[in-house]
Amino acid sequence: MFLLPSLLLGLALAVVLGGRIGRLRALPVRYGWLVLVSLAAQLVIFSRLGAALDEEARAWLHLATYALLLLFALANVRTRAFLLVFLGLLLNTIAIAVNGGRMPLSPAAARAAGIVAPGGNVSAEADRLWFLGDVFALPRQVPLANTFSAGDLLIGLGAIALVVLVTRPQAAEPPIQLARLARPLRRPRYRRLAAANLVSHLGSWLTLAALVGWMFHETGSTAASAGLLLARLAPPVLGAGLAAFVVDRVPKTRLLVAVEAGRGLSIGMALAGVLLQTPSLVFAAIALAGSLAALSNAAVPALVPAFLPVGELAAANAGIGIAKDAAMALGALGAGIAVEALGPLPALLADVGTFVVATALFATLDDVKGERAQPVLSRRQESGLRYLLRQRPLLVLVGAFATATLATGLVNATLPRLFEGRLGFGPGGYGFALAALAAGLAAGQALVGMTVASPRSERSIGIGLMLMAAFFFLLGLTESQPTALLLLTGIGLVDGTTDTLFETAVQRKADPGRYGAVFGLAATAMTTTMMAAIAAAPLVNEALSTKAVAAVAGGLVAVASLAALLAPALLARMGSPAPASG
Repeated sequence: MFLLPSLLLGLALAVVLGGRIGRLRALPVRYGWLVLVSLAAQLVIFSRLGAALDEEARAWLHLATYALLLLFALANVRTRAFLLVFLGLLLNTIAIAVNGGRMPLSPAAARAAGIVAPGGNVSAEADRLWFLGDVFALPRQVPLANTFSAGDLLIGLGAIALVVLVTRPQAAEPPIQLARLARPLRRPRYRRLAAANLVSHLGSWLTLAALVGWMFHETGSTAASAGLLLARLAPPVLGAGLAAFVVDRVPKTRLLVAVEAGRGLSIGMALAGVLLQTPSLVFAAIALAGSLAALSNAAVPALVPAFLPVGELAAANAGIGIAKDAAMALGALGAGIAVEALGPLPALLADVGTFVVATALFATLDDVKGERAQPVLSRRQESGLRYLLRQRPLLVLVGAFATATLATGLVNATLPRLFEGRLGFGPGGYGFALAALAAGLAAGQALVGMTVASPRSERSIGIGLMLMAAFFFLLGLTESQPTALLLLTGIGLVDGTTDTLFETAVQRKADPGRYGAVFGLAATAMTTTMMAAIAAAPLVNEALSTKAVAAVAGGLVAVASLAALLAPALLARMGSPAPASG
């Protein structure tokens, strides 16, 4: 069921990304007749023409059709997208083989898709390796609603990738290559920057997770824990605004060392607050850490282009993003284990160690010779805000991301109600949701890092946001637990992809002397809209159903996607000004 819609979606993506559909005629496809024979046989088996066949014969013939499809895909794996198709077919074949010629069908997925009387090649009674069966469902409210398996999903993704990759302009190297993600690591200064950033974020998550757990344990108050999180979230608005002014006016490596020194101070305040049982000191420490994180988050991507050629920026940004996600996972896990066994002090003391290591790594960046330094902005030049207002393409991108952040913040605050209430996950539902999002984020960042850089970044961002809007709409409609987790993984994947593309677009389009201003102002806009969404979420959820909240979020992201897709062409007609020189 996924093949035809996937091919159509692949064609649409190819057109938007500037591919030439005519290149599909030159695609070397071997043994295509095997597909025709297989599909024709399935039509016979599961129609009135096959009514005379007994169940055993039907099962064997069904498996034989999949064997033909597997041979076809295997014969064409030299075209790499066919590897996904082959893996998907293999998973489906295994599920059908161990269940007597029928694909396992989840009753819950059937209900979610509105299937009353399943038949054909699926069976609700088949239960061996059920997780390889049709456990996902398109909601009954959408056209062509049906159930599908993990194998079907791989087949669909393979079909989309095949069309997009074949129609894109010919390149000297493969469009997707794992080695490309590791290429920036050959640069010593980038390695040190990435390692320092990883260690610093690891320590920050150790402290945050430990203090939130300690606060709830001491007070028994959800409000106190939530207040601690808000204390961590609110200061980055001010910190990012300060970053827009400061980052371009001082040497960035020295700024990062100073940020780590401030982080050391915040750790000391947190330790004192815990030892003295003084929550006010803990709140102050978290607020200081949040402000410093905003400075660091603007300075690091502003520094990356000083160490790498333009062609490696996307992979470098992806690597730093993956490291931040890993730091969040490891830091939160380590803090949870430490607080459960020994209390918050071991986690805070471990953060002292990360502060020392990160400071040492940032301090060595200036010791590596042979790299150009970033230009430092003169005090007499225009403000960062005025510069961004003049750079209309960048302004549109920042506005699009701020709008999308408003939507994601609204949905994030609604996830507990959706997962625990409507979908019935129970108290752990929010944790499952965050895990799915994190997995998608890492996958999206890795995908960008392995892909040949494209000059059409705005179009790619626009397409990604359009897919995110569709995922939000479907999330609001779905009644299937596996499908909800799959959709959240997809949302995370798009989020990770577009975030990395956004950073790369800024590094390519902005004046190098204005990187800090653009990243700082963008962070201010996004953090502000995230806080606005979280603040509005209780009222919105009181007035609307989860389905309506997801629809509102999807509409906001759709608006953002249209801005990213259409604005570059409109701005080109208006004559967007060139970046100001430093």
